[in-house]
Amino acid sequence: MLITRKIIRESMKFGIVPREWGYFVEESVEQCILAKRVGFSSIWIEEHHGNEYYLPSPLPTLAGLSQHVPGMMIGTSIAILPLYHPVRFASDGAILDQLSGGRFIAGVGAGYREHELKLFGIPMSERAGRMDESLIIIAKLWEGEVVNFKGKYYSLENFRLTPLPIQKPRPQIWVGGWVKQAIERAARLGDAWFPGPSGTISFIEENLEFYKECLEKYGKKFNGFPIMRDAYVAVSDDIAVREAEESINYMYGIDYAKTEHPLLKGKQLNIDEWITDRLLIGSPLTIIEQIDRLRKMGVNHLILRLSLRK
Repeated sequence: MLITRKIIRESMKFGIVPREWGYFVEESVEQCILAKRVGFSSIWIEEHHGNEYYLPSPLPTLAGLSQHVPGMMIGTSIAILPLYHPVRFASDGAILDQLSGGRFIAGVGAGYREHELKLFGIPMSERAGRMDESLIIIAKLWEGEVVNFKGKYYSLENFRLTPLPIQKPRPQIWVGGWVKQAIERAARLGDAWFPGPSGTISFIEENLEFYKECLEKYGKKFNGFPIMRDAYVAVSDDIAVREAEESINYMYGIDYAKTEHPLLKGKQLNIDEWITDRLLIGSPLTIIEQIDRLRKMGVNHLILRLSLRK
């Protein structure tokens, strides 16, 4: 067990998603400070709108949290990119990178909850096109180029972003998504494929080969990938499952299942599958074994949601 723990700590980085609901600020700050003290290296904030368990504004939230934990990376997990004009996201991201001293990672995705896109006047059918155009524009702007771009959704003429991010050539861009088109996009336009917590490990293993093939197609090397998981640790496996079951039932049996999520829409909850192939739940030894499985897959940055939603 000690050997495995040492190997894991030397080969993987760990991030945390702090509490994101209610009057969250004080508790989230305390969680982030504790996370840094015990060895976590990054903080992540999600984006959803009209849901009491998520925050709608990840970038300003990260700007605030970053001031309490100098040295920790900060990232969006994920920002719903079609909801932003690419110049707006690039500008806010550059300022966030400056405020944090060059610690920003942009985790982005197309979104899957139709009501959120509708709220901003974006048809579901436009997500992919807006994602592609935005990713191209944002990368060029962050790298300091004078951008001339004419697309279906966005147009820029002789525009150069100022101020630029601190990181060179730019902050990393991690691209989420579950369908083949999204995984190909991650290889083509991103720095990493960023699977979220909702897909099974088996599904990720199967699609990892496709991601590697896409990387090779675009002349890129596979250097590992980040992943996000829900996790809960207790003194024994049985106690962990019993204490986390209510939260699991809500998140996966109610919240995700009623959305347009490509993997979970209308899916019945099978608790045995969820605790063995999707979530990290159990005793410390069980969790270490589960994390080691991820390490062997090539996971180099593990982001954990540790706050139960009820």
